[in-house]
Amino acid sequence: MRSAAQRPLLRSLAGLAVSSALLAGACTSPPIRVTATTAPTSPLALDVTQTTLAPEAPRSDRPPASLVTAPQGANRNAGESAATTEVERLGAAAVPNPRGVVLDGDGLGIVGFGAPVEPALGTLIEALGQPVADTGWIDSFSIYGDCPGSRLRVVEWPGVLAFFGDPEDRYLHRDSAAEHFMSWRLGTFGPDPYMLRTAAGIGVGSTRDEVATAYPAATFVPSSAGAPPSVVLETAGGELDGVFDSAGRLLTLTAGTRCATR
Repeated sequence: MRSAAQRPLLRSLAGLAVSSALLAGACTSPPIRVTATTAPTSPLALDVTQTTLAPEAPRSDRPPASLVTAPQGANRNAGESAATTEVERLGAAAVPNPRGVVLDGDGLGIVGFGAPVEPALGTLIEALGQPVADTGWIDSFSIYGDCPGSRLRVVEWPGVLAFFGDPEDRYLHRDSAAEHFMSWRLGTFGPDPYMLRTAAGIGVGSTRDEVATAYPAATFVPSSAGAPPSVVLETAGGELDGVFDSAGRLLTLTAGTRCATR
């Protein structure tokens, strides 16, 4: 028979045995498996709506119109000029060989350099038709060059430019008005459909040989430093200056009070 002093010890040993048994059972039980689950996926369905594109508008070969048409007599500030505006060449119809229009060092036959602006312009319109561009009065330094005088007006027909200004040139004495017809230029913006000619039959498109035959005293200047070959013609009214193209045909002609081109 166990004594009272042994009973607490026996109870402690029994508890220890039970704990060991439970621990051993836990170590030998099957492991718990955890299976990862993912949300089911499905192909992405795109709802594509068919779009009908409008047909592209047809394009024109002609550049955007920017015709300079300043009112007659309109003044511009010194900083404004036709240099900031590209003038579209409209290519209006031109009747060849208009009556009375002759290339001369003193004008265009029907109107001479020094004539007042409005009468001269009216005469040219009667012969050549309505112009395709008119700058109005602009600064004398513009896309047309560095022109003498304080202001300039350039009126254009197909292939033909008429310059009006107020320079103190040799034509000014013909009229008390300061602004007058001072020069013309052919071929700057394309061939001359009017087929204007000098009294000897020379114009834009004439060959070097034709020029030499019509004007035996002509001064021919060979090309140099990138400048094309040119010619100076003496007419009854004064000099005409011409420039040849690479084929030896007159590309441009000009007379009167010139603008220094750049």
